[in-house]
Amino acid sequence: MATAFGPAWFHRTVYPIGHTHGDRPLSSALDLAPEALARVAGGPGAPLREALFLDTETTGLAGGSGTLAFLVGVGYFEGEAPDTHFIIDQFFLRDPGQEAGMMTAIDGRLGGHRSLVTFNGKAFDIPLLETRFVMSRLAPPFSELGHLDLLMPARRMWRGSLASCSLGSLEFHLLGVRRDQQDIAGFLIPQLYREYLQTGDMSDMSRVMYHNLLDILSMVTLAARLSDAFESPRNAHEHLAVGRQHARAGAWEQAEQVYRAAVTRMADEAAGDGRAEIQRQLALALKRQARHADAAEVWEQLADGEGEIAVEALTELAKHYEWRAIDLARALLCARRALRLAGDATAREGLRHRIERLERKLQVGPT
Repeated sequence: MATAFGPAWFHRTVYPIGHTHGDRPLSSALDLAPEALARVAGGPGAPLREALFLDTETTGLAGGSGTLAFLVGVGYFEGEAPDTHFIIDQFFLRDPGQEAGMMTAIDGRLGGHRSLVTFNGKAFDIPLLETRFVMSRLAPPFSELGHLDLLMPARRMWRGSLASCSLGSLEFHLLGVRRDQQDIAGFLIPQLYREYLQTGDMSDMSRVMYHNLLDILSMVTLAARLSDAFESPRNAHEHLAVGRQHARAGAWEQAEQVYRAAVTRMADEAAGDGRAEIQRQLALALKRQARHADAAEVWEQLADGEGEIAVEALTELAKHYEWRAIDLARALLCARRALRLAGDATAREGLRHRIERLERKLQVGPT
């Protein structure tokens, strides 16, 4: 295609809205309400119908002025039901001298879209593209767009249950995506582009473009899966992540409900691993609601354990019995038990001061 700053080459792929990628059709992303996406993003949400899914393939991972984004794929929904399609336009830099034309074409494709959806785009793709726009003496067009970077909520949701939150790991463990032999490993892509510039042979570039297509399709599926997890957590780890999201937003009642559901689920699944942390978060949510007696009931359950959570529980109980329930003997007992378990020097010092104060109040001798 021709632009005011020279030629730009792009390839378009059109998918029917019922196309299945992984375990769900692309249409599942259109069913997501903006408020559900807002919970995923941890901020304002916009309908995915108005979003642009963006992914780049580059000559390296270092960023900076020496790194080119030689392939930029953008996916978007177009048309009204029942004639909606998902379109992916891939802008390919056939010659580094044509970068200004490519950037101009990408700028034109952004029109009509309210937000971007990326995977690690805030840290990598968008800063790199902004640099390439500046290097082409063009104004970067991204500042006015909302931006949902799926890596951030994915890490919040699954870092406790997955060893890696890379897109490939999420595809395999959560999205039901299985890449075939046409795909290519990401670490090979920079070298293949350098070979293309030397030979002009596009055969390997077709595999790179296929890799880019799958990345964009997986972002659509991942957005839907994340929304599902926030709306209906499937396991205790997801309950914990959703509760923390509510807590970050100051929605303590919602956080409490999610944590209680997680405790129940872990009991039903007979899975003790992680239960103490969920109970800890539940107690903190109750404390933030000034429901100190309810929080104390949860701290009592945790006080019989070991490690830092038990020390925290006993310390919180010592505070509760000293200042609210007014049972100084019980407060002293909790503080002494906490001191026996505590390994942190700062915590031990604070507990000693608390014990000394309680002993003075009770007029008992040192232990």
